[in-house]
Amino acid sequence: MSSASARKVEKAPRRWGASATGVESRLHQLSPYIGKLKSTIAADLIERYSLPGELVVDPFCGSGTVPLECVVRGRRVIASDSSDYAVLLTKAKLSAPPSVSEAIRLMEARLEASKMKTVDLRSVPAWVRQFFHPRTLKEAISFANTCIHEKDCFLLACLLGILHHQRPGFLSYPSSHLVPYLRNELFPRAKFPDLYGYRDLRSRLIKKMSRALAMQMANRTLVVGESTVLHHPVEHLSLQRQVDTIITSPPYMNALDYRRDNRLRLWFLDRNITDYAPEPTDRKSAFDETISGFARNVVSFLRPGGACVMVIGDTISRKRIKTHPAERAIEILTGFDRKLSVERVIEDRIPDVRRSRRGAQAMKKELVVVLRKKVKTGRKESKNWSPNTSTSR
Repeated sequence: MSSASARKVEKAPRRWGASATGVESRLHQLSPYIGKLKSTIAADLIERYSLPGELVVDPFCGSGTVPLECVVRGRRVIASDSSDYAVLLTKAKLSAPPSVSEAIRLMEARLEASKMKTVDLRSVPAWVRQFFHPRTLKEAISFANTCIHEKDCFLLACLLGILHHQRPGFLSYPSSHLVPYLRNELFPRAKFPDLYGYRDLRSRLIKKMSRALAMQMANRTLVVGESTVLHHPVEHLSLQRQVDTIITSPPYMNALDYRRDNRLRLWFLDRNITDYAPEPTDRKSAFDETISGFARNVVSFLRPGGACVMVIGDTISRKRIKTHPAERAIEILTGFDRKLSVERVIEDRIPDVRRSRRGAQAMKKELVVVLRKKVKTGRKESKNWSPNTSTSR
């Protein structure tokens, strides 16, 4: 962070580096999402900066990590994102069937209905067709169309979760799991003919749903009306209600290519998606506009004494450009509202497997920035929090 606002930076707790396997809900693994926030970190932040029954807002919800952890912990939540894929995953996690048997019942109904839908592969772009056996692709598109028509987010997310990989349990020819590209040089068709045959959808969906629902949390407290997921960019949000806590991870300026990395899954949601599209936050002006919209439409509704917690990239060097998104976000937010001040900054190292590719050349650490909105008490202003309590209230 720049010397203009130099402040003490804390090291992240050791527990943040521990594996979440066996601890988190399997719904967090519903479908791949590059750059997603670790569930145990989200849980820690929710427990520390909010109380049960309070309203938490995540306007850059991504794969739905914060909203799901809020629901598990009895918080009300409003989540939003501009990405079709992000909104779908978040809705899917918050509307998962209560059991595998119920999920299979719904799946069978959707499969039966999808048989009535015809698919002309000549209308499918070549860059999509290259990933699948023709029969598999027809089944997948028909099923996706049925789920979209029925607004079945969970089953549609399960489909996207098994869309492409090199393993036989997925639908595509051998390909990368996160970023879709074929691995036909590593797995040539002549040597691995079985990997290029027809793959049925039904059996793979059943296995996927069984894995996703294997560890449903007993204390899940979701009640209708307690969670809202909106498909809006933050610049167009209109909360019009007081917010207790904001916990979010804004887009990482010039760091990740969400559209490119999710282009195949996005195509199944929107057939107008192209093979590659530039990322809006590659431009500094667009990042500034996004954070300014966040300030106007979300942070302005934060109650006095409430916390705004941002998980955001520190210094990023990519595409021959060096950027400082955390510092810039702090500058915009505190300039927008003088009652906001930085309470603490926590630095967390990023494992290569979680947020980056090719040795984490773009970014190796992120910052958890906690801002607090001051409370007026008579002639003086004070912060309604105590550093010695677990919730910082």
